[in-house]
Amino acid sequence: MKVICSTLNAKYIHTNLAIRYLKAFAAPEFQIQIKEYTIKDPVLNIVADLHQQKPNIIGFSCYIWNIEETIKVVKMLKKIDPSILIVLGGPEVTYDTKEWMEKIPEVDFIVIGEGEKTFKQLLTEIERGNNYGNVHGIAYRNDGQVLMTLQMNKLDLKELPTPYQFPEDIPHLGKRVNYIETSRGCPFSCQFCLSSIEVGVRYFDREKVKEDIR
Repeated sequence: MKVICSTLNAKYIHTNLAIRYLKAFAAPEFQIQIKEYTIKDPVLNIVADLHQQKPNIIGFSCYIWNIEETIKVVKMLKKIDPSILIVLGGPEVTYDTKEWMEKIPEVDFIVIGEGEKTFKQLLTEIERGNNYGNVHGIAYRNDGQVLMTLQMNKLDLKELPTPYQFPEDIPHLGKRVNYIETSRGCPFSCQFCLSSIEVGVRYFDREKVKEDIR
């Protein structure tokens, strides 16, 4: 089962941390290939490159700046190869999830909220049983209906493996912005921001942050 985690960054110099966390958490049971593009790349080029990899599953990390282009890529991919399972995740599709599933019928699953554990559970279920009701925090389709499962409790940040461990990233360290995650959540409640729906802030262990930087 070939799995790709992809995203469309705003610029080439940006690095997507989310898909690296997914890759790190899914190992060693699943070997995930990372494919990053930008919102300026022609949709046809992105689709052609992804299709050449012959994936079974492609997960896209979705944000306000890339959702429109991501939808174009998904629709074209499904038209070329309907057998590819499309998974969306990220803050842009975590809220109003059912509406997103109805808006984009080409999407097979949406991972809601923190994705590391849920995405790995979903891959396991796809590989072994297809009983998606067992997976916490997803939207999926069953006989034409959109169904959603309850989210699990927040992850213990100490359980997360480092996303800064992949040899393929080393040649690009001097050319791109590399983000260090020190906390999750937001202490504010701004009405215009979807993140205000989440309650509480959790911090990564300080020594782990130092080790990640090293």
